[in-house]
Amino acid sequence: MKKIFTRQWSFLWAGVAFGVAQLIYMIGMMVPSWNQGTAPKVAPMTVTSDLGKMFRAMEVWISNLFGIGDLQIYGSSGLVDGKLVNQGGAFIPGIGWVIVGMIVGGFIASRAEKESRTWAHYSKAMLLTSFVGGIIFSYGTRLAGGCTLNHLLGGVPMMSLHSLVAIVFMTLGGLSAFLLMAKMGLAANFKHQSTLSYSRMSFEKGNTSECADYKPGYKPARNPLLWIGGGFAVLFVVIAVYGAIFEPAYFHSISKKKSILFNKGITHEGWLYAVLITFAGVIAGFGMAKSGFGTECALVSAEASVMIQKNEKKFIDFGIPKITRTLFKGLLPLQGVIVAWIITLGGIILFWGFLGYKHGFTGSIKYQLTAGVPIGGFLLGAGAVLLIGCEIRSYMRLGMGYLNTLVGFIGFAIGYLPFTLFHKEHTSFFKQTLMTPEYTWLELISRSHTVQVILAVIFFFLLIWLLRFVIRQGAKNTLAPVSSIMNKNTEDLQLELDGAVKK
Repeated sequence: MKKIFTRQWSFLWAGVAFGVAQLIYMIGMMVPSWNQGTAPKVAPMTVTSDLGKMFRAMEVWISNLFGIGDLQIYGSSGLVDGKLVNQGGAFIPGIGWVIVGMIVGGFIASRAEKESRTWAHYSKAMLLTSFVGGIIFSYGTRLAGGCTLNHLLGGVPMMSLHSLVAIVFMTLGGLSAFLLMAKMGLAANFKHQSTLSYSRMSFEKGNTSECADYKPGYKPARNPLLWIGGGFAVLFVVIAVYGAIFEPAYFHSISKKKSILFNKGITHEGWLYAVLITFAGVIAGFGMAKSGFGTECALVSAEASVMIQKNEKKFIDFGIPKITRTLFKGLLPLQGVIVAWIITLGGIILFWGFLGYKHGFTGSIKYQLTAGVPIGGFLLGAGAVLLIGCEIRSYMRLGMGYLNTLVGFIGFAIGYLPFTLFHKEHTSFFKQTLMTPEYTWLELISRSHTVQVILAVIFFFLLIWLLRFVIRQGAKNTLAPVSSIMNKNTEDLQLELDGAVKK
């Protein structure tokens, strides 16, 4: 039991934790509807809109604090038929409780292991790459109608059509950025997770490709970027939480002509909603922090595994750490993602299939296939790799204190600006480039709910078969026991292989 909190986890068990978090989140999202006596909808975790609301809260707070003009010009906003709406801009100031939970989950994991990741050192080139990656990724979320979480971990079990297209282009973008980092000499930084013990041990043994993040004598407290990035992240959370609980007067437009209500506050959705959504975020963040679980590694591993098996020397020459090559060959991140799919899809089949709740990824052009999806998908994949972490991984990494993520997160705020400042133009682009009205691939096959549910159940069992195949294939590729592939964290697995397999 002690190891559960003090040691890193395998990707498989991190996927289980994330799947459980998805179920808690879905139930939390249903609470307001149950309270209001309306039909609930099934919606897995989404974070990008919440992130926009939290950035908007910062904008309004800064504009009021310093008396400067508001960047966004709003029409009318307020309560319409009991719902909070905004008719002018992209976002109303608000909070994403799941985002706060993920950051807290990452922090709790670092405390349980008695190790923040502020010790991890990054070169100026890597920090600049992360900053640019944050900008690219953030803007990609707006074009693609969601982040990699939305499409890969939510869209697949939701059987979303636009998510399938996004994933294809996310894979292409991720692989392109992966190869770019290799050409730039930054590939050694591409690690799913960093622990001081493994990096220090690698350094002492002279395995420099395994410890690009370790620099003897580095004093993180003397690095101004740590304080700037950390201050930005703290301000981001504090402003949103304070606004959600107290809804202060300064969350109004600087012109004072139009009131901007704070969205998703305690009084708006209720305490139970906030507690469940935050708790889901904490579990997800903790699981990710205990493993390095994320989306970009899973996408890249599906391709890189085959490439490494054919020519591992090429990846060694790139400077890819041995632990990362093992991660790819073993398809470890993909195992975690598939487990999360299975658990999430099980909840969706129950609530949407058998209880008849509304499918949450319908009713808006955001969930339809437009020209923005492939463009945004490519940017998502590329940005996630340059960041060394997708959006959800970035939240837990903020809680753990990774410097490159603190810098990249500032890029997130910049990447949102083109969409928020030119919201109407983007909306018009989406409407003009709509490719198909269908929301799910199930609709392409049949309009019958019964047939769709049967197909979803078949899909559920196919995923179980796929998980079994991926685990066995990973064991075959790495020459590791199946039990080790399933249960050992990547570092322990690598140490086992180093002792049993001649490299």
